[in-house]
Amino acid sequence: MRKKHPFDPLIEAIITARSPDALGKALEDFSHSHGFAHFAYLRLDGSQWRAVSNYPSDWVDRYYSENFSQIDPIVRAVKRGAHPFCWSLYDAVLNRERPEVIAFRDEAIAHGIVAGLSIPIRVGFSHQAVLTFASSDTDCLKDAVKMDIIEAAAAAAMLHFAFSMRRNRWSRASARNLSNFEATCLRWVAEGKTLQDVADLLEEKYSKVRVSVDRAKGKLDAVTLQQATAVAARLMLI
Repeated sequence: MRKKHPFDPLIEAIITARSPDALGKALEDFSHSHGFAHFAYLRLDGSQWRAVSNYPSDWVDRYYSENFSQIDPIVRAVKRGAHPFCWSLYDAVLNRERPEVIAFRDEAIAHGIVAGLSIPIRVGFSHQAVLTFASSDTDCLKDAVKMDIIEAAAAAAMLHFAFSMRRNRWSRASARNLSNFEATCLRWVAEGKTLQDVADLLEEKYSKVRVSVDRAKGKLDAVTLQQATAVAARLMLI
């Protein structure tokens, strides 16, 4: 059995997600499992930007109202570079910034945003986005600096695609009402894995996988497991 990489569960959750809420849950799970308290996906379109995050609501409101994206040093670094990078607002270089940037830094720290990992996403036609994971201390950086930047970039690009392009897929999936776990099991089966393989990969009991697959077959009006995976693939549920 191959060894899983840190971003594998997130990538798999993105592939099988059928709603923005499911993507948010996947990001939150990844954050907590790697020592981050917060996540944020920001789409940067010139002066316009959109965000999906679990940052404190009062900080998000303030960020919007004050248009902090124009002075946020992390956003500026994203616009300058193409590779994932770790950061800390305790970095002494920020002490040499303009007063408004220093004030922004101090306010962010007061809201529990101290350090993290940011992954730039180039989305074409001079537009950009970023996926950021953040924490209230620098302990999160111990593991973050060891993460594979290529895999991180792949996960972020897939997330951007999911948020941007899958409205039709999500609506079809909602009608069929497959759970995230059922869809994940079917996807692994479609990849040629046995149910025992799936149980091992997901670190779940065989009985749970078996019951979930049977339930998925019923929802898809499928007689066999092979038919269930074919129907799910045709409907873009996996």
